[in-house]
Amino acid sequence: MHEEYLGEMNQTEMEAKLRVIIDDRIEKLVLPSGIPHSVEELQAVVKETFGISDDFSLQYLDSEFEDYFTLNKSDQIKHKDTIKVVRTAPILLNLYPVDERFGSTSGQPSTDCETASCEESTASYAEPSGESTSSHDTIILSRRSSTERCQPWPKQFPIPQFAYETEMYLERALEDYKKNGTLLTTSKVKTDILEKLAETIYSYTAYPSSAQISDVAEALVQKYPCLKEPGSFSGYYGWQQSIKYKMANYRTKLRGFGVPEVICNAVKHKRPADQKSAKNVKKPRKAEVNYLPPYPAGEDEECQENERIELLTELKKRENDTLIKEKMAKTFAHRRHEIINQTPSIEDIKARWPALFKASHLQDEFHRITTVHLEPKFMSKLDEYTPKLLALFHSKGGALGLRLKAILHKAPSHPCINMTREVVILCLMVYLGESTDQLLKEYEDADGDSVSQDLAVQKMKIYKIKTETSKGTADFGFVVEGVKVLTDLGNFARACSMLVGFAYAVDLAYPKELRYTFEVFQKLLLELDCLKLSPKVNSLKNKLLA
Repeated sequence: MHEEYLGEMNQTEMEAKLRVIIDDRIEKLVLPSGIPHSVEELQAVVKETFGISDDFSLQYLDSEFEDYFTLNKSDQIKHKDTIKVVRTAPILLNLYPVDERFGSTSGQPSTDCETASCEESTASYAEPSGESTSSHDTIILSRRSSTERCQPWPKQFPIPQFAYETEMYLERALEDYKKNGTLLTTSKVKTDILEKLAETIYSYTAYPSSAQISDVAEALVQKYPCLKEPGSFSGYYGWQQSIKYKMANYRTKLRGFGVPEVICNAVKHKRPADQKSAKNVKKPRKAEVNYLPPYPAGEDEECQENERIELLTELKKRENDTLIKEKMAKTFAHRRHEIINQTPSIEDIKARWPALFKASHLQDEFHRITTVHLEPKFMSKLDEYTPKLLALFHSKGGALGLRLKAILHKAPSHPCINMTREVVILCLMVYLGESTDQLLKEYEDADGDSVSQDLAVQKMKIYKIKTETSKGTADFGFVVEGVKVLTDLGNFARACSMLVGFAYAVDLAYPKELRYTFEVFQKLLLELDCLKLSPKVNSLKNKLLA
C-alpha cells in the first residue's frame, strides 16, 4: 500500500498541468515531464503547443496579491497554476497610397512578397545619444517573407504529429511497453516517422549538427519509449544514424525542387576548383536560422535587383528610415544570395548595400538571419554575468591575476556601465588566453592621415580614438578588410556586439586568434548554438552558472 502511494506521488510530481491565458482564449497545458527548469524552455513549449509565432513573455497569477507578475524563474509556478501569454513587441503599421506603394495605376495590389502572411519581429533601434547604452531598446515589427524561418532551433525538440495509422500503431505499442516492457519493431512505421522528423528538422535548419540530431532522437524515444533499441547504450544510437541519412536524402529531394539552401552545394553549381561533394560546403556554421532563403513568391533576381537600385536612391533622402527598412527586408533573399554564392569583398558589399553599414539596419539584418535581437540580448547577458565574472577575475592569482588586475584598475570609482562592460570584456579575453591587442586598437588622437593608413591594413579590428576634450570621450568603430564599417558607436561593448552582427550579415569567419572570445560572444551572450562548447568556454559557463 505504501509503495502504491509512493508510485502515485511520483507520477503526480512528474506531470504538471497549467492554465494558459492567450488573448481572449483559455487553454490547458499538460507537461508530462513536469514544469521545465527554465522560463525559456516553458516559452518554447507554449509556443510549439499553441502555435504562437510572435515574441512573448509569460506572467503568472500570484495567489498573495491576486494579480499577474512577470515570470522570471520556473520555480515561481507549480501544478495547476495560471500563466498568461503577453505579446511583447509593438507593431508599427504604415499605410501608403496604392500608386505610391505598389507602383500601380490600376489600383490593384501587387502580388509580390509584401503580401506574405508571416511577420517578423525585426528590431529597429535608436542610435545612442548618451554615454550609457541600455540593455533593452525599442523594437518595431516589419513584415517577414513567408519563405523565411521564424524561430531558431528549440531547446526541447517538438516531436511532430505522425500519420493517423502510425499514431495508432505507436499508441498500442506504448501500452504494451507500459504493461510488459515490450519494444516495438519499427519496420512498419519507421519510414513515416523519419519523413515527418526530416520535415520538422528542416523547418529549423537544413544542416542539423550531430548534437541536434541527437536531441531529435532523444526526444523521440522519450515520447515513445517503446522505440528504444535493445543493446544500445543510449537507446537511440540507431535512430541518430537513420535521421542523419534521412536528412541527406531529404536535402537531395529538395535539391530537385530548386531550393537554394541546398542547391548551392550541388557539384555542378560549385566553382571548378571546389567541385567535390565535401569541399567548400555552404551551410549555417553559427546557428543561422535563415542562411540562404529562397526568393519570396512572385519575386525573382531581376525584380529584387530593381528594388536594390531603388534602395540606393532612397538612402540619399533624409528622414526616410522606415521605407529603407522595408526595402532592406524585402531584398533580404537577394542580398543573401549575393553574399553566400558570390562571396564579394567588403568594399563591394558596401558599394551595393550601404545600408548594412549603419547600426540600425545591421541589427535588423542580424535578426532576419538569427531571429535574435542583437544589442539587447548581448548587453543583457553581459550585464547578467558581470558580477560573477568580476568575482572570478579578482580571485585569480599568479601571472594571470597580475594581468587581470592591471585591467581592473582601469574601472572607474564611480558607476559607469559602459566602462564596466569594457573592463569585463578585456579581462575576459585575457582570462581566455587571448590578446586584447588582436581585437582593440587604441589611438591617442584622431590624427587623420596616420590613423587612416593604419586602419587600412587591419583585417578585423575595433578602434578607439581618444579625444582631447575635458570629458575624455572616445570614438569607437571597427574595420574589416581595411574598410570602415561602423563609426561613432559610443562604447567598446556596443562595438563588440556590432562586429559579431556584421560577421553574420556578410558571412565572415571569426579570427582564429580570437576564437574563444567570439565563442563567448556568440554562444554565451547571444545564446546561439550553445549546445556544443569548447572545453575552455564550457568550463567558464559552468563557473558562471554555479
